[in-house]
Amino acid sequence: MNSANSLPAVGTRPELVFALVGAAGTHLDELSGVITEELSYFGYKAEEIRLSGLLKNFTEWIDKPWTSESERIKYCQTMGNRFRKQLKRGDALTLASIAEIQLRRAKSSQHAHKPATAYILNQLKHPDEVDLLRLVYGPSFLLIAAHAPKDMRIKDLAHTMARIATQPGKDHQFNSEASDVINIDEKEDDEFGQNVRDTYPKADLFVNLTQKHKIKSEVQRFVHLLFGHPFHTPSPDEYAMYHANAVSLRSSDDNRQVGAIIFSIDDPLNLHYLRKADVVAVGMNEVPRGGGGLYWKDASPDARDQALFNSHNKEDRANEIKIGALAELIEKIKGLEWFNDTISSKSASDLAIILLPNLKGTQFRDIGEFSRPVHAEMAALIDAARRGVAVDGHSMYVTTFPCHNCAKHIIASGIRRVVYLEPYPKSRAHELYHEEIALEAVPGKEEKDKVNFFAYAGIAPRQYQQLFSMSERGAKKGRSLDKWNLDKTTLAPLYVPKNASVLYLEAEREVLSSLPPEIYPLSSPNIS
Repeated sequence: MNSANSLPAVGTRPELVFALVGAAGTHLDELSGVITEELSYFGYKAEEIRLSGLLKNFTEWIDKPWTSESERIKYCQTMGNRFRKQLKRGDALTLASIAEIQLRRAKSSQHAHKPATAYILNQLKHPDEVDLLRLVYGPSFLLIAAHAPKDMRIKDLAHTMARIATQPGKDHQFNSEASDVINIDEKEDDEFGQNVRDTYPKADLFVNLTQKHKIKSEVQRFVHLLFGHPFHTPSPDEYAMYHANAVSLRSSDDNRQVGAIIFSIDDPLNLHYLRKADVVAVGMNEVPRGGGGLYWKDASPDARDQALFNSHNKEDRANEIKIGALAELIEKIKGLEWFNDTISSKSASDLAIILLPNLKGTQFRDIGEFSRPVHAEMAALIDAARRGVAVDGHSMYVTTFPCHNCAKHIIASGIRRVVYLEPYPKSRAHELYHEEIALEAVPGKEEKDKVNFFAYAGIAPRQYQQLFSMSERGAKKGRSLDKWNLDKTTLAPLYVPKNASVLYLEAEREVLSSLPPEIYPLSSPNIS
């Protein structure tokens, strides 16, 4: 029997594919265990697949004894990068995981009473991996992201390294090695390198691992919603971030769409006794319009960047200013006679035009002061000011971590709490304002006289409408809470089509045709 043709038995429920993402040093094993436990209540058997373990099937892998945990991790990082480069695909390791799912499915198909199966992929390292898994498995695929502050991750990883090195109590000696591993894991300057930073925001659920007591309840609630729990409603944070995400979609900025809302809460640092929560102002990154506010679609005249930069007029004002600033620097450097004859014969402006596209990733290229759109956070503060709404003591929810320029205005405005979904590594907010900002605040341990920045935790905006829609899971479907509790082990995931396996098995076969056996040989299972 060929594993690729192994269909789940007639009448069984669809398979589910979960994946985990978290920066190095994050305790994902604990999260995997909680998912496994919660799925078991619905009659699903979970099987974990460690993606780093699949690298042993890569033809360039060499088994060898490790002198330290740091060496083992870095070797896996290196081989993962090499595997992606060999295939010229950022999603190479998920191709391997799909092959592993096929093999396991084929082996388990021998059992007459095969339970419903869920696979947990631990863990993803590249955003292309998420895109491939969503393409293949559609609504059967779910990504869970785990957050832990960087100092906590360094401490925990250093502790693990010291324990494996049989040097208990000397954790501090491994802090540097732990920090190196974490920095590599975050994002490498290579399209096929590790890139957890850009993978993380693509999740369906965000879990804050600093709140140990809430990990189980948050995962439980998410799984309950997947199986159609008839009465779970959004938290204030979920409600607010969904609005911020919706607002972001109005932006025409082709760099990124960012949304921000200012939320009025009784006590933004204590949501347990919440009596009221209101949206008081909104903003997105967009070009400001004369007379106040920002441009809307179909405005006349339309002076947004896309309207100015068209087939007849290639005007890019921010770029022109950067070229001018760079030419000025080059002219100064030329005056010091640092250039050879070939370079010095060209004008500074010509050199700037040649040089600017090659400065991607540099601080100079990322200067945002010349960008025409107002940033989302500033737009929200301006929106409140234009309508005479005080923001002192309120919360701000923003889809991307604020830049340092926005951060100073957030501090000055009296905003007390900022919740962000996507990290923004170019922000220098904490470097400039560490006296005024608590960068990775822990709920319950907020700093009173600072603006507390929190990583978002909860259902992702991309899942909000589907999971919280009562029309699909409440009384209209005849699902009272009592009936739902009685039927748990027979329920199918509410939003996964009954013919899902037909669709994803064909998709698996198609994508695996691009996994060359000379790079990653697939061994057929021995099935009688």
